[in-house]
Amino acid sequence: MPEPGGGEHPARPYADDSDRPLVCQADLGGSIDASPFRDTDGSLWLLWKNDGNAIGVDTWLWSQRLSPDGLRLTGPAAKLLRQTEPWEGTLIEGPFLHRHDGKLFLFFAANAYDKGAYAEGYAVCESPAGPCVKAPENPILRGNEVASGPGHASIVEHDGRTWLLYHAWPPALEGATDPGRQVWLDEIVWENGKPVVKGPTGSAQPRP
Repeated sequence: MPEPGGGEHPARPYADDSDRPLVCQADLGGSIDASPFRDTDGSLWLLWKNDGNAIGVDTWLWSQRLSPDGLRLTGPAAKLLRQTEPWEGTLIEGPFLHRHDGKLFLFFAANAYDKGAYAEGYAVCESPAGPCVKAPENPILRGNEVASGPGHASIVEHDGRTWLLYHAWPPALEGATDPGRQVWLDEIVWENGKPVVKGPTGSAQPRP
């Protein structure tokens, strides 16, 4: 059995030998929704949200470069986006960076996670440290008759196709613990270089 810690195999055991979190912005509500990103130049980045809605302040999406081993933050933290649009309500969260055809996209969710208004949008960024500009067509994924409050997405590419994984509630059961939020899968199609999601889709989707 390999020693605890990092390694090449995802099934190996892990251990946290640090004495503090990578980031904890207690004065901004705390730091949640961490998401790593490796850019095409090999650089590693960490994205997160300050949980400002918990204490009545702005919710920013942040990024900061990681050391090559991914264990330390280096350089300054960058503010990328905050809630500014009516559909976003009082917060944005769940950042996820994805590069497609050389362009860098920042996907994010907005509004209250346990409400039907929760939805997914995106911005285009010049670099992992910004600046980023929100898309005017946001949100690109919102609830419908088969799923309510979709968001907090991540992306998988396979065989030249792009897939969006996200969570959503059964309609009229937002915030319920049974059955709770479920994982959904829909394809992203790229139209004129922009991501388009034709979902949530109630029928079975092919596995990436």
